[in-house]
Amino acid sequence: MSQFHAVLFDMDGVLVDSEEHWHRLWRDVVFPLVDADLSVDAVTGRSFEETLVELERRHGLADDRLAVESRLRDAGERIYADHVTLTPQLSALVETIRDQDISVGIVSSSPRPWIEHVVERFDLGPMDVLVSAEDVDAPGKPAPHVYERAAESLEVDPTDCLVVEDSESGVAAAAAAGATVIRFQRSGVAEPLPDADSTAPDPAALRTTVTGYLE
Repeated sequence: MSQFHAVLFDMDGVLVDSEEHWHRLWRDVVFPLVDADLSVDAVTGRSFEETLVELERRHGLADDRLAVESRLRDAGERIYADHVTLTPQLSALVETIRDQDISVGIVSSSPRPWIEHVVERFDLGPMDVLVSAEDVDAPGKPAPHVYERAAESLEVDPTDCLVVEDSESGVAAAAAAGATVIRFQRSGVAEPLPDADSTAPDPAALRTTVTGYLE
């Protein structure tokens, strides 16, 4: 019997290939408004609303923050409706987890309607838990609160959760909550991070790594 009672997936960059679209948005829409040398790694995996607030506080924005937020929100809706694709082998992996009577959930910095749209569009439901950063009245990733909320909703301890994340912020959040963390990247190269327990450089490796933990 597995030591884990739940497997929790990040959405962007894990379930779907949305990160490349978000990276382009940050570079084209936001970074030109900030008088600083920024990297997409610094914003990946985080709530875009929280990130805009922080950028404005630290560096200032050469435009109204709420107007920029609105542009990102409109673009995000188009990304999930029209452009993202599901990670190969992901559906089969979710079914494998469910077959072992282990809970499956999504913990994301994206707004809840976007997460729900991805679940419906790719027929991933029903999820046992779904947590968005906007559901928690506390800082989002890299803080641990979203993962703590997911574990609380499932009535399990965070240490009983296996988490799949791609970004530095997401890995840090899950590790801070006490979960076991797999860092997954679709590119074929998954650089290890101090807070990650394992890495998976492609979908096949992710499936092998997750099922190995659940044995």
